[in-house]
Amino acid sequence: MPKSFRERGRRPLLIPALLSAALFFPVLFSCQSAKKEAPQNLRLLFAGDIMAHTQNFSMADYNLIWDDIREQVEAADFSFANLEAPVFAERPFESYPTFNMQPSYPAAAFDAGFNLISLANNHTNDMGSPGIKATNEWSKEVEMKSQNRVQKQSAKSKDTPRARPVYFSGLTDGGQFSLAEFYWHENKILFVAVTELLNTWKNYSEVNYVPPTKKGRAAFAKQVADWKQERSPDLFIVSVHTSEEEYVLTVRPEVRDFYHALLDAGADIVISNHPHVVRPIEFIAEKDSKKIRKVIMYANGNTISGQRRALNYDDPNEIWNYTGDGQMLELEMALDEKGFFALNCKTTFITAYTPQGERSPVIKRLDENFIHSLRENGEKKNSRYYEARLEALKKIKEIWTWR
Repeated sequence: MPKSFRERGRRPLLIPALLSAALFFPVLFSCQSAKKEAPQNLRLLFAGDIMAHTQNFSMADYNLIWDDIREQVEAADFSFANLEAPVFAERPFESYPTFNMQPSYPAAAFDAGFNLISLANNHTNDMGSPGIKATNEWSKEVEMKSQNRVQKQSAKSKDTPRARPVYFSGLTDGGQFSLAEFYWHENKILFVAVTELLNTWKNYSEVNYVPPTKKGRAAFAKQVADWKQERSPDLFIVSVHTSEEEYVLTVRPEVRDFYHALLDAGADIVISNHPHVVRPIEFIAEKDSKKIRKVIMYANGNTISGQRRALNYDDPNEIWNYTGDGQMLELEMALDEKGFFALNCKTTFITAYTPQGERSPVIKRLDENFIHSLRENGEKKNSRYYEARLEALKKIKEIWTWR
């Protein structure tokens, strides 16, 4: 049985495969134990939304948020997250309904290893055009400084943390969609982040915006196909901030069709965000070789947020409780004559946990070890709550499509 099912307590669910263009300038799927030469393979990690509510940015040391998952995030060559706010240093932190982050908050996430960042979501223009401009300038500075650190780092220095380049997509560049293009060894990776939602329609031309209409989605799929042909990436990752209801566990058929259209157009991995709850992961595998060639994450939930302000001990399965949880998908990608395929996968559930005596939550891996530690610490009520949350997340079935 594939490793991912054993780790998540899931069973495979077999499911059969199923704007104007001018707006877009711009195995045997083995999920099996990796072989000893596996470090030579490409390692990817996909998390969800990084948010900053009042209780998040009120803490003194943002690095504490990431300590429990830092090793996992750093182990990947590229680790994805959606940054759910502008980064405007001239404005203070702001929380719901209009968000803003100071650079120190995402800097802690980058220090933890996140280096593939979507800036396209419904909160991108919360601070208006000045906020978008500031975010754009900040992201370019982060990219430049991170790449300079990589160049300067000595290959012989084993005691210093590995320098990591940081890449962004989501804001337009000269009126065209921004894409991040980079290499893993000799293999080109292309990353684009778009949003179908904006909280205000002002300044939409400054964001990688796709109208959530049949025509708009078809035009974007055509643009993906054009990029695939023009740039010839070996791996193409697309992030979509979807126009769907928040806090809903199911996926609308037309949205699934859209993501499959993106795969057909040349995307290899589609990561969706906005629902703020964990949704299924779909693996698209070849019938003959059983190798996974494509992956869709319909929502990885909140990586960190303050949405779940209090734990509902009486009804831990009430939908708002899902906003405190997320998942991270790790993919180990190998190469064959057709290109990349997923050799190994691992999904980790995470949750926001506020330590006793503290006001701000940190991320914890939501597993039996965490629940046991709560019992040992005398937090029996919390242990029962998080145990119920773990069981609820295990019930979200993976989707398998064979082609």
